[in-house]
Amino acid sequence: MTSPHAVDPAPTSPLDSPQAAPRDDLPAIRRDAAAALRALTEAVLGLDDEALGSPSSLDGWTIGHVLSHVAMVGDALARQAELAAQGETAEVYEGGAEGRAAGIEAGAHRTRDEHVDALTAAGARLEAAWSLTDGSGWDAPVTYREGTVADVLDCWWREVRIHATDLGEVSAARRLTPSGTWGLAFTDHLLDFLSLRLPGSVLVVRLEDGARSVVGPEGARPAAEDAGDDDLTTVTGSAADVAAWLAGRATAIDPTAHRNGKTVDLPALGPWPSGVPVRR
Repeated sequence: MTSPHAVDPAPTSPLDSPQAAPRDDLPAIRRDAAAALRALTEAVLGLDDEALGSPSSLDGWTIGHVLSHVAMVGDALARQAELAAQGETAEVYEGGAEGRAAGIEAGAHRTRDEHVDALTAAGARLEAAWSLTDGSGWDAPVTYREGTVADVLDCWWREVRIHATDLGEVSAARRLTPSGTWGLAFTDHLLDFLSLRLPGSVLVVRLEDGARSVVGPEGARPAAEDAGDDDLTTVTGSAADVAAWLAGRATAIDPTAHRNGKTVDLPALGPWPSGVPVRR
């Protein structure tokens, strides 16, 4: 077990350590992440133990592996917030990558009721950790992506919303799909977070309302009104389908790509930006 260590005192000059702008979206994110966990847990209650060994949508993982991972990452992120409230930090997973892999494998073989208990306990621990954070501050530093507790909440939101769609036939039957469960706030968040996967900037046109964004390695931003379709590859699709494509998940309808008036392949995507420091 890696011992937590105290965080170095913050510099006295605000110019030495610029702070991120205060965020007013955190309460809504907490509510949506909690709703996602409830939907996932309710889906598990409808399964029997045999179904937990069925393939998930993730290569090499059963449904049990996905559930084990969600519960384990919930506990790990709660620990990040708990320690931050005490002015301490520690690695995200005890035992590092090997400890993470071993923990997921061990938990994958739980019974249905054991999975429900683990998910419920992780959710309760997270809610308690967020309550601690309300008093200690959401900008307290953590080791996760060299960020803050607010970034830990963002991570949990992604983990539980995305993995709820990864239960294969179970997710489809329960309508736990990107198009069914990913709201605009979440898809906008994914566009920005996953923009690092793109080799260069693209113009994303959202089918729901025609909203246009430039999305690329520098992040996502509204497109200028005079941004021409010939300047960038244009990716068109619903908000959920574009976000699902960027996340490597199944889409209801595949987004399309055009450049200079011609249909082209969607850009090849790079790796998931899990180890990349938070972009400010």
